[in-house]
Amino acid sequence: MSSKSLTKESLLSQVDTLRDIARRGRRLSETMELESDRRRLTAHVDGIEECATRIEKQAIEAKTFVVAPSLQQKKSDWLA
Repeated sequence: MSSKSLTKESLLSQVDTLRDIARRGRRLSETMELESDRRRLTAHVDGIEECATRIEKQAIEAKTFVVAPSLQQKKSDWLA
């Protein structure tokens, strides 16, 4: 993971992405002909959903995102 601080918003964005991948995986598993492939994909999807749940729990404890002034605003302040 990057050195950026983890905020509630960034964590929830990760959760949304993971859950979207899980939904796509579930839909894909329904189209698979081999039961072994379906089971394997379903196991991976279950792992992705568990990861999303863990991250969502982290988001509950995370600080809220604070917007810093833009670089352009800082430059105009320096020139004033």
